[in-house]
Amino acid sequence: MRFVFNNSKFTVSFCILLGGAAALCRAQAPDTIGLRQAVDSALSNYPELRAKQSEIRSANAAVDDADHQILPSLKISDQVDAGTDNSLDGSYFPLGVVPSTSGGIGAENNSNLFSGNIAVAYLEGELYNFGLNGARIATAKSLVKSSRADYAATAYSLQLQIAQLYFELLKYRLLTGIQQKNIDRYNVLYSYTKAYTGSGLRAGVDSSIANAEISKAKIQYIQTLQIYSKLKSEFAYYTGIHGGDFEIDTGLYHLPDSLLARLETGVFADSVGGANPLLAYYQSRWEYAVSQENLIRKSYLPKIDVVGAGWMRGSSISPQDAYGDLASGLNYSRYDYMAGLAFTYDIFDLVHQKDRSAVQAYQAEAAYDETQGQKTFLENQLRQADIDIQSTLEKEKEIPVQLQAAQDAYSQKSAQYNAGMANIAELTDASYLLYQAETDAVETRTDLLKTLLQKAYADNTLDSFLKEF
Repeated sequence: MRFVFNNSKFTVSFCILLGGAAALCRAQAPDTIGLRQAVDSALSNYPELRAKQSEIRSANAAVDDADHQILPSLKISDQVDAGTDNSLDGSYFPLGVVPSTSGGIGAENNSNLFSGNIAVAYLEGELYNFGLNGARIATAKSLVKSSRADYAATAYSLQLQIAQLYFELLKYRLLTGIQQKNIDRYNVLYSYTKAYTGSGLRAGVDSSIANAEISKAKIQYIQTLQIYSKLKSEFAYYTGIHGGDFEIDTGLYHLPDSLLARLETGVFADSVGGANPLLAYYQSRWEYAVSQENLIRKSYLPKIDVVGAGWMRGSSISPQDAYGDLASGLNYSRYDYMAGLAFTYDIFDLVHQKDRSAVQAYQAEAAYDETQGQKTFLENQLRQADIDIQSTLEKEKEIPVQLQAAQDAYSQKSAQYNAGMANIAELTDASYLLYQAETDAVETRTDLLKTLLQKAYADNTLDSFLKEF
């Protein structure tokens, strides 16, 4: 049997298959999420921020409600009644449930029915309330300001949280790579020791030790991968980026020195300003408490009301006290109107005003103390961030030295082991020294990013800091 092999057809088919495989790989490649993209996604999707936006809309509606409190009350009613008409001379408190009876004073009860009709328009409005309307509007506007400040502070803290989480993801993503390299080194070492022990050049324990180191390195890798996966899940919750098929930009580890210098210069402030969203939020809470205290004082002041009414009545009882047909009571036969001014002031409200004002004054004082406490907290964060930044920068200077020395030591011990001049323990120590140096390099760089971030958060340069990424 003879096989004929067509080189040109095979080449074309192979290229098509290779191109399709490459396209499939590109289609399946995970998306890379940048830090700025992650922050913007969180600001758009985080549920708590959407709730804060609803609170702002509610506060704006409260301003409209306060504006409309100045409108008078105008009530219009019309009723048709049927019943008896018996009354007595004398006065009584109506108690809100006693029907009104006019006329009809007789020597004895009369069980005859009458019909009646009455239509009333009643107007009542506050002519002057000694600044109560202004206090209502000012308090409502203060609530709007506080709600907006609450939203801004939540968004500000969320940006910090996302950036911190992103830098943690960066660290553990890089650590998984380092630990995979560590596994690869021990696999190579194991292949050497297995060959040496198989030929009798080394003791059998060397391959066992190398195999144990491989398992140990794999366990570290699994643990780090577990943490990384949990961080990705948390990241997805805050940003709304669902599905685990995404990666973060590991290029942040290799930021140029010029950008790092610019980041360090950007977080230069050594004091906390009132423009910091967190401080502004606590300040707005204090202002809202003060406005409520003023509203309470105004609400207990006297009020001058203007009142007016007009009404029409009909009755089936004639002026001669004769009971007519019930249908005749449906027509209006009398028309009246009345207007006046009313001055009201509850003397005992002075006690309530004092009590409620005292309660609100203490709440305002508590809000002021919280504001001062938050300012002190941020100032302390500034000082701690400065200490951490300086310490991390000094560590950064030593990392290249440590890494180069560890690489040289590992290369030397590998050569010495292969030459029979070093034992397995010395080689594994050198391997661990290199692994630790690589780990320190990753942790130091990510620590630097996090400390710069913390300083930017405290001195209100967070927005400009994040724009660099």
